[in-house]
Amino acid sequence: LRQAQADLAYMSRVIAVGELAASLAHEIKQPIAAAVMNAKTCARWLQRDTPDIAEACEAASRIVKDTTRAAEIIDRVRSLYSRGTPERELVDLNEIVREMIVLLHDEANRYCIPISIRAELTPSLPRVMADRVQLQQVLMNLMLNGIEAMKDTGGELTVTSKIAENGQLLVSVSDSGVGLPVEESDRIFKAFFTTKPQGTGMGLSISRTIVESHSGRLWASANTGRGATFHFSLPTETKAVAMPPEGT
Repeated sequence: LRQAQADLAYMSRVIAVGELAASLAHEIKQPIAAAVMNAKTCARWLQRDTPDIAEACEAASRIVKDTTRAAEIIDRVRSLYSRGTPERELVDLNEIVREMIVLLHDEANRYCIPISIRAELTPSLPRVMADRVQLQQVLMNLMLNGIEAMKDTGGELTVTSKIAENGQLLVSVSDSGVGLPVEESDRIFKAFFTTKPQGTGMGLSISRTIVESHSGRLWASANTGRGATFHFSLPTETKAVAMPPEGT
């Protein structure tokens, strides 16, 4: 059962990244296009009768920045495809939230009705001992669900982080979409249950398994107005049993 859970987690991650392929291609293309433009600018400064070395160096610096950004995007995507042994390390949850906002920015903008993503992150949160890729997967699943819920109405996806009253780290992903039926607030975490026409019904189930393997908790609640909010909490000093290695 543990091996099956690990295999399903990996496949869910691959499917999600595959669905994002067009958006990711666009996001990677932007810094590459900027690097090409800056390379041409650099060449023009150097080809002048009196080369302007200072301006050429500035353009070259921008090339380094653009190509580094493209490489970082590729590294983030590649990490989501990894199928190695889960690695626990001290991670900054705020940093992971920011990474996923960048990764999903174009996905939120591909619909005709605008969807914005906003972060309300408490600074200087204590780090948690966790597997970075697995937490990326949890956030990706929750944020994609929120974007999907607003694709016909538009709205705002808000990701918050803070210290809860029990001392654990709490991350919440709130949307202003179609909402969450009260009778299905826990059923949505069951494997193969989905409200999406083309959904697999595995994203939330796997996300809960990942969070619980980190000695945390994942749950959902209906908003007072429109939409729903998904929350997950993690202890600052995790004494969790890791999920089995993916692919062993």
